[in-house]
Amino acid sequence: MRLLPLLLGLALVAGCGSGTAGEQREDRTLTVQAAGGEGELSALRELISAYEQARPGVTVSFTGVPDQGDHIAKLGTAFAGGNPPDVFLLNYRRLGPFVDRDVLAPADLGDRSEADFYAPSLEAFTYDGELACVPQNASSTVAYLNLDLLERAGVALPTEEWTWADLEEMAKSLHSKGIAAVGYDAEIRTVAPFVWTAGGEVVDDTAEPTAMTLDTPQAGRALQYLDGLQQYGVDATARAAAGPADQFAGGSLAVFFDSRRSVPVFRKSEGLSFDVRPLPRADAGRPSVSLLASDAYCVSKGSSSLAADFASYAVGDEGGTVLARSGRTVPSVKALAQSPAFLDPAQQPASSSVFLDVIPTLRRLPNVGPEDEAEEAANDLLAQYFAGKAGLDETGAAVRTATAAAYGQRS
Repeated sequence: MRLLPLLLGLALVAGCGSGTAGEQREDRTLTVQAAGGEGELSALRELISAYEQARPGVTVSFTGVPDQGDHIAKLGTAFAGGNPPDVFLLNYRRLGPFVDRDVLAPADLGDRSEADFYAPSLEAFTYDGELACVPQNASSTVAYLNLDLLERAGVALPTEEWTWADLEEMAKSLHSKGIAAVGYDAEIRTVAPFVWTAGGEVVDDTAEPTAMTLDTPQAGRALQYLDGLQQYGVDATARAAAGPADQFAGGSLAVFFDSRRSVPVFRKSEGLSFDVRPLPRADAGRPSVSLLASDAYCVSKGSSSLAADFASYAVGDEGGTVLARSGRTVPSVKALAQSPAFLDPAQQPASSSVFLDVIPTLRRLPNVGPEDEAEEAANDLLAQYFAGKAGLDETGAAVRTATAAAYGQRS
């Protein structure tokens, strides 16, 4: 992933004096690339099938990449070779290099207006005052709960106003019954909402970051809290053996923190009964804050008009409904998010409205060019902390230093 700036820089050279891939192919052919688990990719294949049916004669070639890092690397190579996909899904935290190197066509919302979208998703894909891509989803980090394990332990499903203390008491009760209580990925995307909820900041400036600020008392409180939860569930050793998402899908973990992306897999997990709640509040009376998880359809510069048409179809009534029904996305378009296709209580999780309730409190990480490298550096150091190999103060200072070096590379 760290080769992306170089590869995109090479793309500008490779593209000089030659036609784009979109101009060289038949006008009725479209290439699309995205990353995700099988549930996510299956939903996108369903969307593409619906689009081809709605546009007779159009053929869409889809490349699904299981790993996000491989997706970014593959995009870099494609741009460097002068043959990028016409449309690709991109997380806002990976947006900066593409805009900085001017390889994206202007975003076209089609029949939608900006007022139709949830504001956090638009803000995430706005760069230097311009909307760069068409937002697909406005998801957030929530708490997934295994209903059968809670019932077995005699633990009530928490309310939406539960606190860190409530979660810790729940974890103790579950642990006392021999149940793994809490699991999470030891990464900045897990840590960030807990830092915000404790009243801290993750970076010094979201628009123009110079360092991650995990060396404050508020951040320290969040890190210590998350670290303490490991004794009741998934610690570093258990994470190395099996990821928390896999443990939750397999029915052996009671509480798991993640975005909407896990829903398709959890729905297909045999015998798994689950629901969601907002992340707990640090203290009663103070709201919890969640992390925006948002992807968008980006169109490569020079692609045919079909590319913009596909992006607008994907967030339109027909295409957007296909994805909302799949369970993968929290639609960025308000009308779709509030429709039965998304909120259907007959589908797990029954409390899908939680994802909409937390939108007013969503915050995001930066979308600048070096964000990917800054997060990699922070994640490496956080993994050491949660494995008990580095102290709190040492970790906070190291994260500040490492991310300052990464952000300092922004041109």
